[in-house]
Amino acid sequence: MAKQSLTLESLERIVAADDDRRLAMAALAGLREVAAGDHYSAMWFDATNCKIADYFLDQSWLAADHTFWQIAQRGLADHPLAAILLSQQQSMTLVRSRVVSNAAWTRTWIYNELELPLGVKDIASVCQYTSSGQVLILTCGRSRKFKDDEIDTVRSYHRVLAGLAPFQSRAPRPACERSVAAGVIDPMVRLAALTLREREVHQWLRQGKRDLEIAILLGISQRTIHHHVARVLRKLEVDTRTAAALY
Repeated sequence: MAKQSLTLESLERIVAADDDRRLAMAALAGLREVAAGDHYSAMWFDATNCKIADYFLDQSWLAADHTFWQIAQRGLADHPLAAILLSQQQSMTLVRSRVVSNAAWTRTWIYNELELPLGVKDIASVCQYTSSGQVLILTCGRSRKFKDDEIDTVRSYHRVLAGLAPFQSRAPRPACERSVAAGVIDPMVRLAALTLREREVHQWLRQGKRDLEIAILLGISQRTIHHHVARVLRKLEVDTRTAAALY
């Protein structure tokens, strides 16, 4: 599949947005340009109480509108992807098939009540924190899994989005910073050096998983996981798994 690109018009609309609704819709339009999918949504998620403050659905989601609002009212405290987002407390791109196995996902209420009726097999979410504690979550749902190059494109869009004025002025300070001779290095620079597989391993490290558990979750050998963990520690410049989990 050819890579899709973000237009200058979309960037201008995001920067010029003067309220949360316009910002969400402009950012969602940008995600449409870079990620091919079947369903798109944007929501403002209040991380302090695990509630959806507002949401916007495209035409293909409208049939599920009532169900979606019922789910929103229940809160997302037991949503696996929300749990990852809240545990890391940082903006990120989440791809469902890379962090939760199909077997585990098909047992969740979000899959059975919302995604299954629409034929959604995978979702990619761009989650951008603001200093107010809200998170703008942009979601692209599709009937097949996202490939590596498609995930890289979504992550690139997230990096662009995070640097634009509407977010840049409200971005929270990093939870941990390390001084060096030239000043301060944002730990996200080190995280950005991780490969796709290393990021997956790191996400499970943050949840306290052991090598054997991660190997089962990712469907690869424990020995391979051990090597991935070693590379994660080296790239994050830490000595222990506990220190790596703090990133």
